[in-house]
Amino acid sequence: MVEVRSKSVASGRNSGVWLQPGRRRKLTVMTKSDRPESLAGGAAGRWLRTVGCAAAAIWLLGNTDNDRVPLTRDQLVGNFEIIIFHNEFDSQTDVRLRKWVSPVRIYLDIRAGDRKTLEATVQDHIQHLVRITGYDIALTDDTSEANVFVVFEIQKNLGQIRREYFSPKFDLIQVMLGQMCIGQYRSNGGYEITKAVVVMPDDRALANARVRACVFEEVTQILGLPNASDEVVPSVFNDHTPDVELTSQDILLVRLLFDQRLSPEMPRLDALDTVRQILEEMGYTGPEPSQKSRPH
Repeated sequence: MVEVRSKSVASGRNSGVWLQPGRRRKLTVMTKSDRPESLAGGAAGRWLRTVGCAAAAIWLLGNTDNDRVPLTRDQLVGNFEIIIFHNEFDSQTDVRLRKWVSPVRIYLDIRAGDRKTLEATVQDHIQHLVRITGYDIALTDDTSEANVFVVFEIQKNLGQIRREYFSPKFDLIQVMLGQMCIGQYRSNGGYEITKAVVVMPDDRALANARVRACVFEEVTQILGLPNASDEVVPSVFNDHTPDVELTSQDILLVRLLFDQRLSPEMPRLDALDTVRQILEEMGYTGPEPSQKSRPH
């Protein structure tokens, strides 16, 4: 993830700016390398359903053998901090929480690839995210309503995509070197994420069987989980694990981010204390690191 920062007069803190690179502006860019295969407390937030603590604890079961890694509560809190408050291309730690407060409306700009397959892949993942979060996330055919654009195009036409979606100063082609896909989001002076774009060169992703993996990771990351780290295992946000779908830990991290007790602009340490409290209320302290598997 690449960040370019801009000073917010209201908060005295760097805030996100939509697709406007420049060293003093905050621009979050998530990328997936060439590897094999909120709810905010604000009034604008909308729940589709109540997500209870019991549902959030489902990750304990583990989806695959690779997913069955024992984690303590403190490890989960630490991993939440790594994925939410850091990014892979900037050593600076975000001191406040960024998240969506308005409904997420995703427009698919499909210029390459099989439309039916791509639409189904994105729609399936959106439905999964809705089940995880209870948040209002949906596709739209109306570009004026959309605040997230997911673009599928072949590699050689990325110059046109840059002209349509990015500032001329942002070198999309250079950023995409060695990457399968990128995601980028904007947050305002109140640390509310307001817009995002995901770009996937369909021919490269198809050649490497990475379309689904790109959709799962990038569309999830633009919800406010910008980092990728080798420290977080198991996770789709770890570029050196075989996970191509959200792991049980990833699902929990997303659910925690969208808990109503976490709000935009919340100081990092307060957010981490709240995450620890939520896990405690779930009755979860986590298996000891020496245990071989998670409790059922």
